[in-house]
Amino acid sequence: MGEHLVRDLMLYFIVILLNVLTFQLFRRGITRIIYGVAGMLFLYFGIHDRARMTYLLELAIGLIFILLIIRVWIIQSTYERRLQDQNRDLLSLLRIQPGFTFRLEKSGDEFYYRLLEGGLLERMGLDLQVSYNRREHVERLGDIFELSSETLEQLIEHCKQAWFGDRTVFELEFWEYSALVTLHPVREDGITKHVTGHAMDITEYKALEKKRKEIDEANHAKSVFLAHMSHEIRTPLSGIMGLSKLLNKTELTDVQKDYLHKLLASSRTLSSMLNNVLDFSKMEAGSLDLERVEFEPETMLRHLADTVGALLEHKEIEVVFITDPNLPQSVKGDPLRMEQVLLNLLTNAVKFTDQGHVLFQVKLLSHQNGRVALSFMVEDTGIGISEVCMDKLFIPFTQAKPSTSRRYGGSGLGLAISKHLAEAMGGNIEVESRLGEYSRFYFNVELEIGELHTEGTPVGRQINGKALMVVQHELLGYSLKELLQSTGLETYTISSFQECVEAFENGKAFNLVMVDMRMDGFRELEARRHWLQLLDRQMTQVIGLTTVFQMEEMAAGDEDSRVDAFLSKPVTRNALLEVIGWRLEKENPVSVNVNSMDTHTMMSFPYEGEIAAQKYQILIAEDNEINQVVITEFLEERGFEVTMVANGRELLESLELRFWDMVMLDLHMPEMDGFETVRHIRRRKAFNRLPIIAFTADAAQHEQEVCLRSGINAVLLKPVHELDAVKVLNSWIHLAWLQKLQGLHAEQAIAGMDGKVYIFQFALYKWIQEYQHLDKRVTMKMDNGQLSAALRLIHSLKGGAGNLCASRLLAKVMELEKGLKRSHGTSARELYPDWREQLRLVQKEINQIKSSVPWS
Repeated sequence: MGEHLVRDLMLYFIVILLNVLTFQLFRRGITRIIYGVAGMLFLYFGIHDRARMTYLLELAIGLIFILLIIRVWIIQSTYERRLQDQNRDLLSLLRIQPGFTFRLEKSGDEFYYRLLEGGLLERMGLDLQVSYNRREHVERLGDIFELSSETLEQLIEHCKQAWFGDRTVFELEFWEYSALVTLHPVREDGITKHVTGHAMDITEYKALEKKRKEIDEANHAKSVFLAHMSHEIRTPLSGIMGLSKLLNKTELTDVQKDYLHKLLASSRTLSSMLNNVLDFSKMEAGSLDLERVEFEPETMLRHLADTVGALLEHKEIEVVFITDPNLPQSVKGDPLRMEQVLLNLLTNAVKFTDQGHVLFQVKLLSHQNGRVALSFMVEDTGIGISEVCMDKLFIPFTQAKPSTSRRYGGSGLGLAISKHLAEAMGGNIEVESRLGEYSRFYFNVELEIGELHTEGTPVGRQINGKALMVVQHELLGYSLKELLQSTGLETYTISSFQECVEAFENGKAFNLVMVDMRMDGFRELEARRHWLQLLDRQMTQVIGLTTVFQMEEMAAGDEDSRVDAFLSKPVTRNALLEVIGWRLEKENPVSVNVNSMDTHTMMSFPYEGEIAAQKYQILIAEDNEINQVVITEFLEERGFEVTMVANGRELLESLELRFWDMVMLDLHMPEMDGFETVRHIRRRKAFNRLPIIAFTADAAQHEQEVCLRSGINAVLLKPVHELDAVKVLNSWIHLAWLQKLQGLHAEQAIAGMDGKVYIFQFALYKWIQEYQHLDKRVTMKMDNGQLSAALRLIHSLKGGAGNLCASRLLAKVMELEKGLKRSHGTSARELYPDWREQLRLVQKEINQIKSSVPWS
């Protein structure tokens, strides 16, 4: 009996082991069958006349096998249900995807694909209701999707590339659909088994892209149209303004002068509105770009004062500039756009103020980490703005009230453009106002401090003496006192002509007297002569404060009734210090119009001896007869001899007749335009050094790089501002700007460029554009551990500096290169920190070169 028990136990163990092994091998329906048969056999053969223990053991094992059958069935059912759910979810995801998924296989040289699922298939009417167990090939490439032979060839090339193991992405056009196709090769042991593909539907995206392109093209067409329309408007407008200024110099009646002044005012308004419309068009098209150059705030403020002073012809208001004495000497930003914002605020203040004052105040809010926060405030005592209208101020083409537009004019674009520019510069514009009392506009901006170190103001030392200011307006007196506080002069203020007379009759002495010429007493010729006779003119300098429109009247009379110098209002620090400096340098005072923008502005020629012997010869091509008269008169007043032709062909013929100091031409001319004319000129080696100045009324052609590339040295935009014209002429007559370049051996560099000045100018322009922010680029690369990239950048700079003959810069660049190489493998902040200081010196040298070019 014991032997039977052992034998049975061994048999049961072997059967169980075989069943376990069978379960591991098959794990499917056959396992359930084996378990069932085994259980039944145990139950059947276990019913014998044996020991009770054997019977119970056989019965238990049979029940275990039956339970195993049930367990396996439950597990298998759960697994199959989960798999079905996953398949259903996967199919749902594939169906709702914007494209479709497919499988790509290859047989011989033919590619076949099996479409799986995707939303695009359903939209195309190809809903295949695919089962994942389906393995047969569906079609060859191109059988379902009708593709052109060219597209099919490109598709086969992409498939071949994917079959070689490269992930491939390309666009495919079929029927009316567009898809972005991605091919993922599935490889085993370096062999591609198949390729899984996904086609993303980008039909809507392509349609939107096409629409955006059409919108961009429409915006560009609109911008070009506006630019060309500006040409058509600017050309006659330039003639109107030019002839009006010429007419203003002739003998006119009071009525005629009044009409003429109104004509000029209307022309300026039209010019301003035209500029605003063009700027707004650029702003809408996203092409209104900002520069980042180094400039002097005081220079910008002086130019603002020049422009605002021209608006005060019939305004009996006081315009006062108060600037913080701690303003940095130079900052980095876009001076033209900053000036545009401030000029718009000042112009509005003057326009909407009939009595009282306009105050322009500049404050330094903070100075830290190489940056300054500046606040510009424009305050007026004009009509004010109601709370209801405040929200409409910065909406384009909208003014506070319709009556405002009817009375004061304007397009309603100025403030909208100013706000956009301010925000683009990282600043903001705020406003506070009370209807009928005042308005205050604040323009706050943060700027990086520059590195320019100019020679400073004409007064480089402290002045011992006393200064008397005779002004009625309290703000004007405060402003003058603030401007003079850095000179060391002891200042006093009185507010009437009679007090001034009494002071000098009582024997008081002053070294400097500043007089508001609009005050009663100083306007009258005899009273002014009597007062001046009380002064010791050898000791006392008298400066008259007036507007540019009153200056000629105040300068009339004999020498005994004239002051020593005039300052046009509003007064800026630079203008005042220049007058004081000139007075200190001269034994005898002279009358100088320091701050005028009118046609009396004189040019400072670099070759005065040559001027006396022979006038400069200028050849000009201009097809508009009115502009011919205006330009000729303007240049002849300044000592030039002008020869005028009507188009480019005539200019080329005249160019051979004699030597010319300069050529000026309109870019938009019949028969041969300005660009083609310049190309013909630059082909001749004899004209390598001939300055060519272009002027145009078409803002679209006023692209600096395009003009420089074509050989044009400078461009003036019509209507030409006289100060701009004077600046350009001063720079280019006898190539004077080359003598003022700092840090370069210009003539040596030009000689290496076959003597072509315009090539040197273009190379210098591109070089500045490339390296004006070198310090930031190098620092970023070094901080990111890109030493080799930083060295490549420095190496290219070294080559450019050598071509431009910038020897001082070249030496500093070589030191920087050594410093960067020494930093390899070390912490730039620890062992060799010197490259940062060397980089600063290199950038400083670049900035100095940039600041000395006339177009920066």
